[in-house]
Amino acid sequence: MRKKALIFGISGQDGVYLTKILIRKKVTIHGISRKQLDWQKNLREINIPLKQIKVFKQNKNYSSLKKILNKNIYDYIIFVGGQSRPKDSFDKLEYQTFDSVIEPLKILLEFIRKQKKKSKLIFSASSEIFGQSKKLINENTEKKPLSPYGLSKLIGLELVKSYRETFKLPVFSIIFFNHESKLRPDDFVIKKISNYFKYKFYLKNIKLQIGNINIKRDWGWAPEYMEIFYKIIKSKKIIDVIVATGKTTSLKKILEYEFKKRKLDFKKFIVTKENLIRKKDILENYANISLLKKKFRTFPRISHNDLIKKISC
Repeated sequence: MRKKALIFGISGQDGVYLTKILIRKKVTIHGISRKQLDWQKNLREINIPLKQIKVFKQNKNYSSLKKILNKNIYDYIIFVGGQSRPKDSFDKLEYQTFDSVIEPLKILLEFIRKQKKKSKLIFSASSEIFGQSKKLINENTEKKPLSPYGLSKLIGLELVKSYRETFKLPVFSIIFFNHESKLRPDDFVIKKISNYFKYKFYLKNIKLQIGNINIKRDWGWAPEYMEIFYKIIKSKKIIDVIVATGKTTSLKKILEYEFKKRKLDFKKFIVTKENLIRKKDILENYANISLLKKKFRTFPRISHNDLIKKISC
């Protein structure tokens, strides 16, 4: 019998790549999208046949979500939705930051609690929950988010953990560090750098406008992360786990590497813009992926040096 999945946030980067994998694995897919317009764009971008999925629009009182849950039995409920910009989360505190995560998550957890046959729920958390840390971050590292976005993800993670421990439910979180693809909006920094080289703006004397190039991140390839996501979903293990490459680099080194490949000095082509620097930003983070390796025998292999080329393809 075919498995059935509900993807909350199906039209975002992670939801789209996960959909592609689940179609390949013969899983029946229902999706929910906050986007009222253009929700098909990312799905079409990687040639997902829309006839093979059923997508519902999310409304603000979540009545549509409740109807969907009452009419269907899901093997997997995958939560990859919500506002995804730490900087913007200060300006969009209510619906886009907190309500888009906490309210629907509460509905989903309560639904599973009352089920006879329990659906497995996987919540997509973020490395933003840890805030600033110069030490290796593992699943038990103290959490000090610096943005409403990070705080919303932390509340989501703790809510899932509370339901798991209190009611013995098959619900857990995957804590993703930065992962990029061509489906990111053009103003995301790795996508912006990729477009700069893709359209050869450096040959047109156009400067690359950028923020703080000294930030350090663990950057990975989103399609590969979603393959790992699926492997974790299929596992019988119900534990919170970090997914990252385990390798941190600075934005400056990525720029140096890309310009050097073209025999150019990056300093001549970039302009630092104050409005692109987050007022309260994480300057560096380092992921410990030992639990991922030990429990799931997998880890991302595509490095930050490959991202720009892959996104440009």
